[in-house]
Amino acid sequence: DEKVIYVLVRNSLQKWLLEEAGRERLCSECDLDRPMKEQFHAALWERENTLPSQLKAWCIDMQLTTDGVMVLMAALNPQVSQQLHFALGVIDTHSPTSASSNKPCNFELFSVLKFVEQYTERDEESLLSYKFVLPSVNRRSSYVYNSSKVFCIGSFDGSSDMDIIDFKHDRILGAGSYEGTPLFHSFTNGIVCVRSIHAPAHDISATPEILMQEPVAADPESETVEEKRYSKLRSAFVLFCRSELLKSEAIIDEMFPSGEGNAALDQSVATLSERLIDDIPVSDPRWSQSGHAVAPSTMSVIIHHQLEDKLQAHKLLLNFLKGVGLWGRLRTITVRGTPMATRLLLKEHAEKLVAAMQLRSLQVQHMALVDACIKRTIQDRTLMPTGKLTATDHFFQMVSGLDSIFPAFLDEEEEQLKKDCSPKEEFTLITTVNNIFVKVLQDACLFRDKERFAYEAEQETNVEYFPWTAFAADTLTKQHALTVSNAVPLADDAPSRGQVFQQLTDLADLILHGYKVRLESLSHNTMAYEALELKYQQDRTRLIAPLVKASQYERATALAEKYYDFGSLVEICEATDNQTRLRGYMTNFAGQDFPEFVFKWYLDKGHTGKLLQQPVAYHGDLSRFLRGHDTLSWLHNIQTGDLSSAAKTLKNLGLQEERHLSKKKTLLSLSKLASLASEEPFQVRNANVENVSREHDLIMYQETLPASLLEAYCMDPDDMRVLTPEEMIQMYTSEDNVNADEYDFMKALELIDFLTADSSRMEELRLQIWCQAILRDQWEDLDTDNPIETMKSLLFYRVIELAFSQGASLQEFLPSMNDLLTAGQLETLSDNDSFKFLLRAGYEHIQRLIS
Repeated sequence: DEKVIYVLVRNSLQKWLLEEAGRERLCSECDLDRPMKEQFHAALWERENTLPSQLKAWCIDMQLTTDGVMVLMAALNPQVSQQLHFALGVIDTHSPTSASSNKPCNFELFSVLKFVEQYTERDEESLLSYKFVLPSVNRRSSYVYNSSKVFCIGSFDGSSDMDIIDFKHDRILGAGSYEGTPLFHSFTNGIVCVRSIHAPAHDISATPEILMQEPVAADPESETVEEKRYSKLRSAFVLFCRSELLKSEAIIDEMFPSGEGNAALDQSVATLSERLIDDIPVSDPRWSQSGHAVAPSTMSVIIHHQLEDKLQAHKLLLNFLKGVGLWGRLRTITVRGTPMATRLLLKEHAEKLVAAMQLRSLQVQHMALVDACIKRTIQDRTLMPTGKLTATDHFFQMVSGLDSIFPAFLDEEEEQLKKDCSPKEEFTLITTVNNIFVKVLQDACLFRDKERFAYEAEQETNVEYFPWTAFAADTLTKQHALTVSNAVPLADDAPSRGQVFQQLTDLADLILHGYKVRLESLSHNTMAYEALELKYQQDRTRLIAPLVKASQYERATALAEKYYDFGSLVEICEATDNQTRLRGYMTNFAGQDFPEFVFKWYLDKGHTGKLLQQPVAYHGDLSRFLRGHDTLSWLHNIQTGDLSSAAKTLKNLGLQEERHLSKKKTLLSLSKLASLASEEPFQVRNANVENVSREHDLIMYQETLPASLLEAYCMDPDDMRVLTPEEMIQMYTSEDNVNADEYDFMKALELIDFLTADSSRMEELRLQIWCQAILRDQWEDLDTDNPIETMKSLLFYRVIELAFSQGASLQEFLPSMNDLLTAGQLETLSDNDSFKFLLRAGYEHIQRLIS
């Protein structure tokens, strides 16, 4: 006879109890101000030099949910801007904290919305007049509105795009919902119903009374003990969906007392989950003669919507198991002949629903192929469609058997390849199958990763996790091999090669991911772990090798890094001559003995000379390999600990190096490392490091020379000779640099600082660079009516603008106007009035700009 009421009072949430005879009692009050400001600050202003207490924040509206109370809030940070941000947060009203009087609550969920308003004190009342509708307490979609707009928020985490409905020339008077559908009462249009075009055809959570209403058995006495347990569990689930929690818990306590073994519970939960995802669409009249094991988890007749509804119902099942305390009691069940954690079986069922939705979408694109494979699968089940039902109807009804279609794809593919088909048809067939495999299984794996916390166990079970996607590994491996042997040779252009090699990468990733998941679950079983790891290592190298062989280094590297294939990583670094990357691996994977692996690899391949290029950190490990190389004085100095002498020697070698830029860079890098590790006084070390860093800066200018320019000078970018600053200036500004822009000329001007010539030569070069910039443009027939706009198109002024934006002092950076007008290089422009006018106008504009 008591009713609980929640009241939002400013920034506090009150819980009242209305007793019989009209008496009311305040049970608790929790302060939302501090946690609300902390959440806003963490989400929006964590990097700002402000504190949560400096925010202004308001609780605006609230709605009840199955998790507790959802609150609409607004906040602004006056120290940063006057933008008013909005957010939704959920308070768990069942937690001990929320029940404590006058204590801050914690938000279980908090999401900043993707719209802002400009705050002023004058408009504060209207800005804080927003309210929101939560059409279904079990769904995260909500509708935030004021008098003129509705913001449709598809998901609580803000990941989906937000739609905005603008009630132009109208005014919203109020809002509510009916059976999960939001309704808005407007001044002009009356009642307005808002429905998402992407939503399932029926909202399960809005009508739990129809969920799984299985007909009572004709003879209840004939039910087995297992069926009775299942029926009771199903009834408890339905009651939970109706918010009749006490009745639901009473059934659970009766059938599954906490002291009883868990085997019966696990079996009942697994059965309920499987029947839920395999339920038939009761609203489809074609199924009317079929009967169903579980009353409708979906009321839709559209297959994609049926799958969405089943997934939503499965989420309700998860909430039920946690809400009545069964989740923590789940242990294991036998699946495919081996023990498996029951919670992971439930996750598998949800993954298959996600995969089925993707496969259904792909069926529209590849109708003939997918239909043929579905027919094969249904035939293998010895099931013949009856009446108006099709093989597609039967296949997508029994979601638990989704994985049986993958071998059917291989069989269909093999049969079609035996026919006389053209190379193009063969390539298209193989890549289409690849595309289907990858998209379907990737969706399942992404869901698995995204929902991993939802399916976490309170108590881990020490059994191997062999996911259903890993059971498809044999099929994927065969498809991978077929792609390498048949599709790769047919890829005769860049798009085709990119497509097929990306598919090989994705297939390998799916296979190796399955191994990784299994290995992580076998940490308790050393023998089984080592046996599986050996097979994993063999398959890993075999799957990555085709990418390395085809010079698909980036794709191969991504897989090798993700799955620790050290052999492939070293081979790729050697093939690309990327010692920087190799050294990075030696640092990042030091805990996995990668340096020792590299040393052994070099020795096995006979590349002992490359051991000399190892970082200082590994010199101790390399000392035994360096005997017989005493003539290398810098190496000897390092071995004896005289790092100061080694740094000087390496620096001199680097400065003297003229043939190979990469060698010069390596020598200077080693000099810098040796100097940093030496025992020289700080000032000396710092001076040495700065000198070397300056040389590195000069190297960078050469490394960034345009590829077209290097080609014009017949220079190999991977093996260039060392250029002097003056040579680089000439190259950056020469006519051979046909695509030169303001950045190239800016680099040429910066290179003047690296010259060791006298000041007159430096000024001569500076003037030469500016003259070259002027000569890049045609000055005849320019529009002198609007000189400022005309200047923007001229390279000379773009260089000036770039220099100014980078903080250069234009008075020192620019030559005088008279120097330019009298420069010999510009003799051809001496009689050009347009040139003189625009030059004078430009200098006048610049003078005013910097004055």
